[in-house]
Amino acid sequence: MENSEYKMEELIPIVADLVKKYTGNESTSVTYEKAQQLMDAVIYCIKEYESVYEAVEMEDLPIALGEKSAGEAYRLGYQKVLEKVKQVQKQYNEMILDFHFYGNDNYRDTVLRAIPGFLLYYDPQFAPQETIITMDYPTLCPVEGRHGIDAIEVYMNSICMEQKFMKKLPETYICEKLQSFHSDYRTQFFNLCDIIYRNILSCTLIGKRPDTVPSEEDYKKLEYWVQANNEEHIRKVLLSLNDRMVREKYEDDKKLGTYLSRSIEDFIVGLKHGAEYHCLPGIVVL
Repeated sequence: MENSEYKMEELIPIVADLVKKYTGNESTSVTYEKAQQLMDAVIYCIKEYESVYEAVEMEDLPIALGEKSAGEAYRLGYQKVLEKVKQVQKQYNEMILDFHFYGNDNYRDTVLRAIPGFLLYYDPQFAPQETIITMDYPTLCPVEGRHGIDAIEVYMNSICMEQKFMKKLPETYICEKLQSFHSDYRTQFFNLCDIIYRNILSCTLIGKRPDTVPSEEDYKKLEYWVQANNEEHIRKVLLSLNDRMVREKYEDDKKLGTYLSRSIEDFIVGLKHGAEYHCLPGIVVL
């Protein structure tokens, strides 16, 4: 089994016990597909247990795991899954009290329908590896390679970070900038936070107030600056502006700063392309 030191013969008794629970002790046999699903459930929970040792050197991992039997590792991993579900539910309940979707249908539906759907139908015992929802609203932190509650945990953290960032700003300003970026932004499937973040960084860079109407001269000023500097310098300046913004406006929340800075590399590529082909308005709203 990938990324596990436990052998298949150690896992089969755990799966057999799950089969009994699944059938209500009425049968010891299930379809091959269901048996595979239950095996995947066991593996998922054991990997949750193994993740405790992510900071341990790989050559020491078998020793650390050897302290627990496969059954105990599964039990501890399952408890961790339950704790994550509880934490995500708590996080969601707190966030939704003051949630703003800024008129975007996809953002609204994902947070108000999809995530509650996951929390309602997620089965931590028999199918903890199933993610259930598609997470159509794109966040700055990708969840690729994650499944089940692990994916939703990262996703919820991202949404909460973006809400924290945008709630400090006037809703009318946010909606106006989104409208300027795309006239039909309400039906689009893009990240709202990124558009506003790029607006703030770029406006600060050229000395313009983010909430004012841009001029052609503003875009020329940004284009000239981008053309005059290499990517390394642009990166350094944008990271500095990011740190200053977080320090001055968000109580120096370093987790938020790190999250937002995920946008910078793609932004640099966009700025260079926009400056070269004179199409910066399609990259950033000033």
